[in-house]
Amino acid sequence: MRSVVAALGILLTGLVLCGMGGLGGGPEGTVPKTTENIRVRLTDRAGVMTELTRFSMDGQVFLTGRRGEGEITVLFKTLERVDFDQVVGQEVPADLVLDSKKKIRLLVRKRIIFYGSTDYGAFRIQARDIKSIEFLEAAG
Repeated sequence: MRSVVAALGILLTGLVLCGMGGLGGGPEGTVPKTTENIRVRLTDRAGVMTELTRFSMDGQVFLTGRRGEGEITVLFKTLERVDFDQVVGQEVPADLVLDSKKKIRLLVRKRIIFYGSTDYGAFRIQARDIKSIEFLEAAG
């Protein structure tokens, strides 16, 4: 009887653990298709730099955030770089430098996800984990 209970316990544990396999937040092997192939050098808060192609914010080639009481959308192709400050509540302040050298500050949702491709696989990261994004020339 004990061996039957033990075997059922092991079987049940195995089934539960197998069912949890899809619960991670890691890359799924692909990145969203975009209308433009944006290339960036992203630095995370740990100081790790990653060069990405097909870069997007939730599949879009623009950055959206709050500016005062309004919301603004800035196309990636008009950006030179974005520096992220420390998280404040549900947002992270982002200092944008446009290719015209004009600077603006937006409040970006901290859980927004950015995607890109590397030479070695798909990449995703939340805004709260980013230190900076440097926009490079367009990829071919």
